[in-house]
Amino acid sequence: MKRSLTNLALTLCLSPLLMQCAAEKDVRGLDMRLRTTDTKIAEMDSAVTAMKNQRGSQAELANQLEQIKSRLLQLEARVDEKNIQTRKIQEDQASLRQNTNSQLEQLRSQIAELGGKVTGVNAQVASVSGDFSKIQEDRAKEASDRADRASKAAEEARKKADITSGPKTIEPDEVKKKPGKTEESAKPEEKSKQTSDKAATQDAETNTSDAVYNKGLAAYKANKYKEAYSAFSSYLEKNRTAPLAPNARFWLGECLFQQKEFELAILEYQKVIADYPKSNKASAALYKQGEAFEKLSEKDTAKIVYNKLLADYPKSEQVEMAQKRLKALK
Repeated sequence: MKRSLTNLALTLCLSPLLMQCAAEKDVRGLDMRLRTTDTKIAEMDSAVTAMKNQRGSQAELANQLEQIKSRLLQLEARVDEKNIQTRKIQEDQASLRQNTNSQLEQLRSQIAELGGKVTGVNAQVASVSGDFSKIQEDRAKEASDRADRASKAAEEARKKADITSGPKTIEPDEVKKKPGKTEESAKPEEKSKQTSDKAATQDAETNTSDAVYNKGLAAYKANKYKEAYSAFSSYLEKNRTAPLAPNARFWLGECLFQQKEFELAILEYQKVIADYPKSNKASAALYKQGEAFEKLSEKDTAKIVYNKLLADYPKSEQVEMAQKRLKALK
C-alpha cells in the first residue's frame, strides 16, 4: 500500500516532467507533420500550378486541334471539289474522245467516199478530155467541110462568071477599111525588075503577071478590095507556082475577110497553109483563120487554130498576137 502510494506520489511528481517531455515530443512530431504538410501543400501547389499550366497547354492544344480540324475539313472540301472537277473532266474527255472517234470515223468514211468520187471524176475528166479532143477535131473538120462547100460554091460561081464576063469580082454590101495594114515587101518586085534588066528576051507574060500582082497590091492598099481580088485571081490563074503565089493567095483571103466573107476567107487561108506550109504567109494565114472564126462566133474553133499556130509556127511573128487572143478568149 505504502509502496503504491509512493509510486503514486512519484508519478505525480514526475508527471509534469513527463508531460513536458511528452509535449516536446508532440511538438516535434507536430512540427515534423507541419513541415511534411507544408511540403505536401507546396508539392500540391506545384502540382496544381503544373495542372493549371497543363490545362492552359491543353486548351491551347485543343484550340490548335480545332484549327487543324477546321483546316482539315476545308482541305477535305477542296479535295471533294477537285474530285468532282476531275470526274467531270474525265467525263468530258471521255465524251470528247467518243465524239472525236465518231468524227474521225465520219471523216474516214467521207474521205473514202471522196476518193471514190475523185476516181470517178478522173475517169470523167479523161472521158471528157477524149470527148473534147474529138469535139475539137469534129469542129475543125466541120469548119474545113464548111469551107470546102463554100469553096465549091465560089468555084462554081466563078466558072459561071468566067463564061460570061471573065474573072469573078466580089461585090460586098459594105466595105470595111482595115486600119494599120502592113505594106507588102518590095523585094519580089525589085527582083522582078532586076530580072528584066538582065534578060532582054524575058518572057513578056511574066512581066505582065508581076504588073498584075502589083496592081492587086496597090488596089488592096487603096481599099479597093473587089479590084484587088480580081487582080490577084488573074495573077494566080497563070502563076500558081510563082514565088509570089502564096502572097497572092493570102491577099485573096484578106480581100474576102475585109468584105466580111469570112467562110470564103477561111478557105483561101487554108489553101495558103496547105499548099505553101513553108511560106512566110502560112503563119499569117493561120492567124487570120483564127480571126475569121472569131467573127463567125466560133470561139472554140478559133482557140484550136491559135494553138495550132503556136505549135506549128512557134517562132513566127504572129505568136505573140495569138497568145493575146487566147487570153482574151478565156
